[in-house]
Parts: sequence; C-alpha cells; structure tokens
Amino acid sequence: MVREKRKWHDKFVKYMEFIVNHENYKDLPNKFKSNGEIRWVSPSDKERAKWWDKKVSEMKLSNRAEVAREIHPKELKGLKPCQICGRELSIFYVYLRKNTLGRINELTGNSFRPYENDIYEIFDILSKQFGGKVFQKLREIFNVPDTIEDKKETFLRYIIEDCKPMLSPGVMSNPPDRLDGFHTYNACCRSKEDKGRHWSNLARYSQDRRAYENWAEGDWNVSNRLMGEFKSFNEKVPCPVCGKNRKMSADHIGPISLGFTHRPRFNPLCGPCNSKKNNRITFDDVKTLIHDEKRGEKVISWHSKYVWDSLKNKVKNKYDAYKLHTVMRWHLHNVLSILSVISSRGHREFLKKFLHPEYSFFDYRFNNFHPLELEKLVILKKPLNSANKRKNAERYLRISFESLKDYESKYNRNVKQLKNKEVDESVGELLNLLDKKKYGESYKKLDEIIEMLSNEAVRKFSS
Repeated sequence: MVREKRKWHDKFVKYMEFIVNHENYKDLPNKFKSNGEIRWVSPSDKERAKWWDKKVSEMKLSNRAEVAREIHPKELKGLKPCQICGRELSIFYVYLRKNTLGRINELTGNSFRPYENDIYEIFDILSKQFGGKVFQKLREIFNVPDTIEDKKETFLRYIIEDCKPMLSPGVMSNPPDRLDGFHTYNACCRSKEDKGRHWSNLARYSQDRRAYENWAEGDWNVSNRLMGEFKSFNEKVPCPVCGKNRKMSADHIGPISLGFTHRPRFNPLCGPCNSKKNNRITFDDVKTLIHDEKRGEKVISWHSKYVWDSLKNKVKNKYDAYKLHTVMRWHLHNVLSILSVISSRGHREFLKKFLHPEYSFFDYRFNNFHPLELEKLVILKKPLNSANKRKNAERYLRISFESLKDYESKYNRNVKQLKNKEVDESVGELLNLLDKKKYGESYKKLDEIIEMLSNEAVRKFSS
C-alpha cells in the first residue's frame, strides 16, 4: 500500500522557505529537486554528509548535531514548527521529561503537561506561586547542591546544563537527513507520526538506550531484561528511601553516565526518588561498588577504570561522592567526544572492538522476581535464533554509533571539553595512525589519551 502524502503545515512550509534561503545554508548541496521544489529530506546523501562534516571541522565542534544548533538562525530563537501541527518547540534541552513533571505536579499541586511550558516558564509560574521558596522546591526535585546560589539565571543554568536526564529538546537532531539538521516531527507529534517512535518502542528505548549511548560495558542484554521486570511489576510496595507505597523502578548503583557498567544489579526506588537522585552517585553507592568489586564483579567500564581506581578509596563522605560524580562525568564527556571524532573520520571498525554485540545471542527469563527481594531472583538463560540475534546486535551497534554522531556538549552538559595541547596533538597522531591502518599502535595511542584525561580528572578531584 502506498503511503499517503501528508499536507505539511503552512508554518512549516514558511519555515522551510526561510531556512533554504538563509545565509547559513547557502552552500548546502542538493537543496532543490529538478522541478524546483525544496529537497528537505535527503537520506544517504553523501554530498550533504560531507557538507555537515566540513562544518564540524571548520567550526571546531564535536559533531553534526552541535553544528545544527549553532547554525540554526538566531532570528528564530531556537524555535522550529512541527511539520504536522505547526506547533513551535525549542531545539534545545529546556523541557522537563514526563517523570520530572509528575514530581513537580505532585509537590506543587500543578498540572503541567509535557512540552506545554519550558523550564523558564515553569520557574516563573512557580515563583508567582511560592515566591522565594521556589528555589527550595526545585532544589528538592533536581537535587541541586547547596553551592548553587538562589539566583534565577545561575539556578536554571545548573538545571539545564547538569540535569540532562531530566530534560528533553522539543525537536531531536537529524543531520544530514533533514536540510536544517532536525526531525520534521516535533515531540508533540513524533510518537504518533513516526512509527519507529511509537510509545511501545519508546518504552524499550528507556530501558537500554543510555547504556549504548555511553558505551558502557557489561551484559546489556540481561540488564535490559531485568529492567523490564521492574517495569512490568505493577504492585505498589514501600520505597526503600521515602517509605511510600509506589511502583518500583530500577536504579543503577553505579550510573552508566559516569562510566560504570550496565550490569544486572539495581537498587529498587520509586519513580520520584529515582528522578530526584538523577545520575548522582552517593557515598553508599561507592561503598557498594567497592564491595561488589571485591566479590569479583566488574563495575566500571574500560574508559573510566583509571579514574575510578585512582579515586574510589578517597571518597569519605557525601561531599567527596559529589566531587567524584563531577569529575567522572567530565571525564566520560571528553572520552565520548574523542570517540565521536574517530567515528566521524570513518574508523568505526576500530571502535567496534569496544562494543559487545555478542550479548544479543541469548535471551533471559526470571523466576521469583520481586523488587524488594532480589536475592531470591533466578535467572534463566536460553539461546536466541539467528534472526533475533542479528536484529538485537544491529540495533545495539546502530544506537551506539548514532550517539557519537549526535553527541552534544555545548548546550546540554555542565562540563567543558578539555583544551589541552598535548591531548589535541595526541588525537591528531591517533587519527594519522588510523588513516594508515596501524591499528596496534592506534590502540596504544588511545590508551595514552585516556590516561591523560584520567590524570586530569584525578587532578580536578584533588584541587
């Protein structure tokens, strides 16, 4: 059956015309079809891909997604209309995810809905409602440290830059397939119109996508399946933290966004407590991780092991744990930025050594699952057929490399890339070795670069 061609919203058509004629896109190739129509969607377009990669190099940014946000016309103030409904949403991470909105509504008595208000608008509404106490309310929800002063600009900058797992853009990046580098559907319509983003698929992504995006080690397959058990367990039980009877969620003891492995070892937490904790690592987490290591478990991924080994025994209280969180996040940000450069130069085969699609060869079932009695859990393992193995492995590899292409730092993380001449020169040497296919030397050079970054992270912790 031929898919019916949709009528694009008038606002989106005007947006297309503005973009295609804007100075920032003047030399973008293949902007028009032979009949003069705008060629907005152009997948697998090698000429466009080269244009985006050239921009990455010229603008000295990390990836195409950064370029898309940087060259988006300032006159539009970061807003893009949806192709379907015409609703304008921001290309930046300024909207609160559903769970975070639920927490805010619960604590403030409001009824905010996803993508209805951005964080600035929500702050202003809550300021009128609570006055100066708004900082206390948001500090509890976002776990903002006491070192962040109660000033709107400073406070919101911390939330936007340091709390990405609780935020979302209104429009996801998509260069070079779309002319402006963003999906045609905004978040308001994407789950309905994009079949690959149907709610059932999005639910699967929420289980495992972060592990792929952060290149975490560990058996991602069994870990994802166990997270699915938490999702399907609907009985409300007392939360180990707040004590309220609620549905449990799976909390990583070592956050994968800090470099820890994705392993089937979780703490049960209710949704609000899990959202409040965010990607923080607590002092109790550190003690548990050290204990698990002594039992022979692998808790840290290859790219972050040196930092963890150097600092784990220096964490003596919750303040040290927060410092550990900060430097490990900074370290992984820089590691992923370097991997994104390697990937953009076409050296995916080199990077595949660090991925483990073989975990897709098996499926898992669980007996005696209860979120508060995980010690009684029995894991049953069975081989998968070839078709499912291939499908799962392909998805794992695809998302891992997509994360490098779309990896963003400037707008979404409260960390800065390391501006270090020695590291920059070493990355250049690594790329030259890869271009010459000297893979043995390339792996050694990457190890040297990781060690340089690790030493800088350790220095930051001690300063």
